[in-house]
Amino acid sequence: MIVEKRAIVGAVLVVGALLISTCGPRGDAAPPEVTIDEVELTSPPEIDEGTGKVPKVSAEPGEEVPDLGAGCTYNGYYALWVMDYGDLENVLNVLFHPGSPFQYTFWDDQTYRDLVDQALSERDSDARMELWQQAEGILVSDHAAVIPIYHSDLTKLVRPEIEAVFTPFGGPPIKDWRLPPGQTTLRYATWEPETLDVSQADDLGSFRILGQVMEGLYEYDEEGTIQSAGAVSYQVSEDGLVYTVKLREDATWSDGMPVTAQHYVDGIIRLLEPSTEAWYAWLMYVVQGAESYNTGETGDPASVGVRAVDDHTLEIRLAQAASHFDAVLAFSTTYPVRLDVIEQHGDLWTRPQNLVCNGAYLLAEWDAEWPGFGQIVLEKNPDYWGADDVTIERIEFRFDDESYTALAAYERGELDVSGYPRGELPRILEEMPEHLRCLPYPGTWYIGLNTLHPPTDNLNLRKALSSAVDRWAILDDVLETPWRIAACGVVPPEIPGYQGCGEVGYDFDLEAAQGYLRAALEEMDVDDPDDVSITLWSFYGEDITGAIAEQWETYLGIQVDVFRIDFEYWEILSSCGG
Repeated sequence: MIVEKRAIVGAVLVVGALLISTCGPRGDAAPPEVTIDEVELTSPPEIDEGTGKVPKVSAEPGEEVPDLGAGCTYNGYYALWVMDYGDLENVLNVLFHPGSPFQYTFWDDQTYRDLVDQALSERDSDARMELWQQAEGILVSDHAAVIPIYHSDLTKLVRPEIEAVFTPFGGPPIKDWRLPPGQTTLRYATWEPETLDVSQADDLGSFRILGQVMEGLYEYDEEGTIQSAGAVSYQVSEDGLVYTVKLREDATWSDGMPVTAQHYVDGIIRLLEPSTEAWYAWLMYVVQGAESYNTGETGDPASVGVRAVDDHTLEIRLAQAASHFDAVLAFSTTYPVRLDVIEQHGDLWTRPQNLVCNGAYLLAEWDAEWPGFGQIVLEKNPDYWGADDVTIERIEFRFDDESYTALAAYERGELDVSGYPRGELPRILEEMPEHLRCLPYPGTWYIGLNTLHPPTDNLNLRKALSSAVDRWAILDDVLETPWRIAACGVVPPEIPGYQGCGEVGYDFDLEAAQGYLRAALEEMDVDDPDDVSITLWSFYGEDITGAIAEQWETYLGIQVDVFRIDFEYWEILSSCGG
């Protein structure tokens, strides 16, 4: 049976109430009172040390980063994962699968692997959600390999009179915004994009601009629902391996050329070309032949399962069933490209005088020397298929976010959207709370625990550590963000399938933490918890990791050393992963 989904696809639904609102106390999401009547003491999972990537060595923490020559001696690392698309697969498979290159806990569980495989092929949304929830429980409850801390968001100053739309994924769709009567220019403080090459972009600043000048197959609306953009419908074959996408026939590039299926094929192939060095190439590995082409195993682009059936029909063949692929259709990896423009202008093809766009706006200026910090100016694209509904004529993106300069400009009325220095948050909450908007940024800050290196190779100690983190105190007293939500699971609250504290993982519970600690000390043959030493690595948020270290030392009586590693952080962790 062929399943056809037109116009609006209900595959992903995000909790709309969280998408854009004035930041304030969390109300109904206040810290719950959770008690554990019985502590389940368990032994660490059996691990074949012969296949471990990290040797089980002892290392006394010193003043410098531990020597990796003796093994990766961290016990925990502090990290953030922000979801790329609205499917549980992006967290529980891409990030935390035991075989993932993006996690460094060295945990493994065959049941988890089996659940992931089942979820990837299950097309019933409710059944898939249940499989993913079971998998999450194995990760954060049964193995306690990860300690979620809190769920991320973004906060911006936005003038209350502006009807602003923010979506959970991708740049804000400014084409749908409405300014007060008489105003046709939006002034927006942001980070300077690293690139406007659609195949190479991987940062928030770039996506924010590209989301205005480019259009892919689908996009997210403010409720987190996938809706048509460059496509009008798609069909999925009965075996789930072939996606046939119908494109809108009224879409044109800014030079008047029609947007065709071949442009989408060219975009995917260029993304996968090894010479492009695209960060997000891995996301398309589910497509037939994509990984072999991207890794150089084959040099034939025709081996990749994408083709133009005709000018307005795109066919994508998958290597295996991937029930989350609906969500990928709304990601930037499906942007079309004009190879003729790239060949004509080379590395300068993204400059204002050369860039050909198919989105609601055109790149008019990119001035890195603009007074202050530089700016990008976009102007309305009169040839965009939905131009009649676009009311903002001009967007001035100024490269100055989260600084005192930007805040001062906002307060003088020179900016409509801006960040702010974190130290100014208490004043903003007191003096201008109606300007502070909580925006969706589905992700989770967490501590990954090294399950092979002592003492965090002990399961009961990992459970003790997770139970001894007072997340609500960190949010309220350290970050002073009363609207944020503590995390006991790794799935953000905006995503269907979210499980909160009390449903998964370990909430703050001193009695439970002490019980797990006593069991761990007995298993490790240690008499005094002061003899237990934990090494925690971080690259950001010393106040948070410092607070967690203090809680562990206070509530468990163990020793904790926190090391900050700057530019080499991810390279070092990646080397640990092998």
